[in-house]
Amino acid sequence: MTATVPEPEPAPSRRTGAAWAAAAVLTVWAGMAALLVGDHHYLWYGDTPAAYYGWWYHLGELVRHGHWTTLDPSAWRAGNLAAEGQWGLWSPLTIGIGLLATAVPDLLLTTVLVKLGLLAAGVVGVFLLARSYDAPPAAAYVAGVLAPMGGMTQYLDLPSWAAGEMIWALLPWAWWALRRTMLRGANPLPALVAGYLLVTVGYVFGTMMLVVALVACLVDCAVVRDRAAALRVLGAGALLGLVSLTVYLPAVLTASVTDRLQPAYTIAPDKFTTDPLALLGAVLPAGVVPGSGLPLLPYVYLSWLLPALLWLDWGRVRRGWRPLSGLLVFVVVTAVMVDGPDQLGPLRYPLRLAPFLVLGLAVLAMAAWSRFGLARPSARRLALSWAWVVLAGVESVTRASSEVVAPVCSVLLVGASLGLLWWLLRTGRRGLLAPVAGAVTLAGLGVQHAFFPTPPSPQRNAPTELAAYRGMYPHAVGDVLQVGDSESAVQSGPAAARELPVGSAWYLTGLASQSTYTAISEAAYKDRYCVYYQGSSCPGLLHRLFGIEPTTGRERVDLLGVGSLLLVRGQVPSGSIASPPPGWRVAASNRYAVLWTRRTPVAGAGSVAWTSGGTTLSHVRADATATTFRVDRIGPHGGTVVLRLLDWPGYATSVGSLADPVDGYLVTLRLPASAAGETVDVGFHPPGWLAELAALAAALLGGAAWSLTATVRRGRRGRDGRGRAAPARAAG
Repeated sequence: MTATVPEPEPAPSRRTGAAWAAAAVLTVWAGMAALLVGDHHYLWYGDTPAAYYGWWYHLGELVRHGHWTTLDPSAWRAGNLAAEGQWGLWSPLTIGIGLLATAVPDLLLTTVLVKLGLLAAGVVGVFLLARSYDAPPAAAYVAGVLAPMGGMTQYLDLPSWAAGEMIWALLPWAWWALRRTMLRGANPLPALVAGYLLVTVGYVFGTMMLVVALVACLVDCAVVRDRAAALRVLGAGALLGLVSLTVYLPAVLTASVTDRLQPAYTIAPDKFTTDPLALLGAVLPAGVVPGSGLPLLPYVYLSWLLPALLWLDWGRVRRGWRPLSGLLVFVVVTAVMVDGPDQLGPLRYPLRLAPFLVLGLAVLAMAAWSRFGLARPSARRLALSWAWVVLAGVESVTRASSEVVAPVCSVLLVGASLGLLWWLLRTGRRGLLAPVAGAVTLAGLGVQHAFFPTPPSPQRNAPTELAAYRGMYPHAVGDVLQVGDSESAVQSGPAAARELPVGSAWYLTGLASQSTYTAISEAAYKDRYCVYYQGSSCPGLLHRLFGIEPTTGRERVDLLGVGSLLLVRGQVPSGSIASPPPGWRVAASNRYAVLWTRRTPVAGAGSVAWTSGGTTLSHVRADATATTFRVDRIGPHGGTVVLRLLDWPGYATSVGSLADPVDGYLVTLRLPASAAGETVDVGFHPPGWLAELAALAAALLGGAAWSLTATVRRGRRGRDGRGRAAPARAAG
């Protein structure tokens, strides 16, 4: 039988393209609206309230008040904002979100607006990327609708990992703009801006995927043998590489003292991993396989439409695949990364990259179908697609025998949907393909969430109004430290969450706290005080705090400058919780915690904790990145000063030298006898600071010069073209 191919379509108007792009956004928003009706806190799980929202709010407050900084000493193990990365210190997008968070008192409303906005941006970016591969607007619409429906996006990035959604939304824009600069020689400014926004999110997986997109563009340049285009891609890559240096070098140079490189930093070997067979079966919206994490959820789901790739004209594919070479490379490399080892150094959870595999497959499927799709696929092709779907169902049921109904329903939905698309093609109703594909994608979302309605990240019931945090513990004094694990309490209901801030939610209270969220943790502090990533601690922390540090002879709670202790009920013996030691008193008590405060306040982070005998200081001043004091008296052999600062790499002193940190983590100075009468400045900059600033300046100046040059050249070409056309019009 001779295969028939689709007739070429007329070039669409810009208005048509905009209408299809808007339709894609509205389709995706409709799906999200249904989820939010079922669970209006669906976007408020896990790390969104425990980490990102507090980070956004605090960064917005710092910028609003002109106090942008790379360090928050009061947060101690969580206070190295530059090394943390995901604070987004250099990101206009993150700063903008932070400013919004400070202006809107409804936290859930802000979160929904931000996440739906990012979702819309990602959908439009995928639409434009598909159009750059010559997919018609209707096909690009389908790509845009498919891209955010993958399992990892639905169950982790959207409800919890906000940084994952941010990089997913920005990558297609950067890739599209790079192709625009590469293929058309367009002004590089859009590519550089999109790439800058992507890199400065500070989530390294986004930068990794940008490198893969750059490689894909270089492959496309090699296929058409366009050296100038390749040089433009390399130029953009070099400038964005300089930005990456600014964003990530502090983390690299600080890694040796963080928990990320410690032997204890390991994960369950199967958590958020997958295998090739699972990926081949990832066409069922509610199909689950073990090994991708617990509980069983459809994390690995990619797209129900993949079996329709069997309807391509493979003869035409063999003859015309080269324009899609870069896209193929992106998909293959991403698939290998998703299927990679569970941990490489500080990088873990390879399934985090699955949203980018979904993105690449959605664009590839639509671009390939637009070029090579059969107008009337045979019944044999449909049977092969059905076989793929059935095998996926068998795999899911076999490997996760506890879940049978969900994959069976998925098989029925996907099988019927493919049959409907096949019938539309056979009867010449091609205009209905895109709307039907969009509707089926939403139906798949509905089936998925009917069986698996709850994300795996913990719901800690964090309050969603700012006023609830502002009223917490008004009697707290100085720096606050939580003692005990509050996880079970806050997950049990909202009443506990209104008394026990979790992680970065402490920033919303207006109190200085050592119990904020961190993804890196200073290892020595964490080991000494057993404080977990989200701010909870082991019950033994109380005993450790009132233990004596041998070098100074001081209680460790004094060396830390803690002014208030929040003791979680059930985590501290009931006899101890109501009987604070001398110098402390019970300042507040509720059903879930007891607040101890000092009877005599003590200076907090940045102040002087201890001096050796014969050494006296005065005029002590401290801010986020500097502590200054005057040495009034010092012994003939010099002296030692211990500061209430965590010994992050990057500290320097104007007098004397830094000594080995007392207790393994406190900034310690050794001053010479000649320091008497001197003013000592102890300052912090992230390690490699001058190189990082130079790299950023070079990137910004280089990008501005390139963009300006392109604008000038384009203006000259336009004037030259009008000049040549004028005589011709006159002669006519």
